[in-house]
Amino acid sequence: MGSDFSQDKPKLVLMYPYKSKFNTIGLLSMVALSFIALGVLKHLINYNTDLSDRIIITIVLIVAPLIIWLMGYYLFINGSKLEIYENNFAKYYTYGSRGHSRLFFGFKLEDIEQIKIKRRPFNCQKLSIKIKNPIFYGMHEKKINKPRSVSIIADRKMTDIFMQQIERKNQL
Repeated sequence: MGSDFSQDKPKLVLMYPYKSKFNTIGLLSMVALSFIALGVLKHLINYNTDLSDRIIITIVLIVAPLIIWLMGYYLFINGSKLEIYENNFAKYYTYGSRGHSRLFFGFKLEDIEQIKIKRRPFNCQKLSIKIKNPIFYGMHEKKINKPRSVSIIADRKMTDIFMQQIERKNQL
């Protein structure tokens, strides 16, 4: 079950459909929210009153977790992609340490044990796929002898096509 990297184009790619819109809006809102919060905090610290202390605590308790959540969601959306090739081999990519996607797991479609689908907003679905014996691609190839779970948020149309392919493979 060696890796076949000579293939050019996958026949199906599952990834977040509104990635570019979310990147633009999410990144701008994170930066704007950070600068606004820092500016307000700077002015409130100079006043040094009881009311300003309460407002500072409120900003820290509300805005800081919101910024952290946006950063985490931003990395999760940009961090997962599933490519399926003609020979029924799939590659799962995840977020790398330098901001680029890197190959994380490779597996055959027959190795999928379980698929859970949850509806998400904006015409998307979250796929949680349990894979038996995937191949890990790190510094070197290594077959993992225990099941792993991967998650992808993808367009509903693409997930329906993916599910039809899986059902077709199970019928054969």
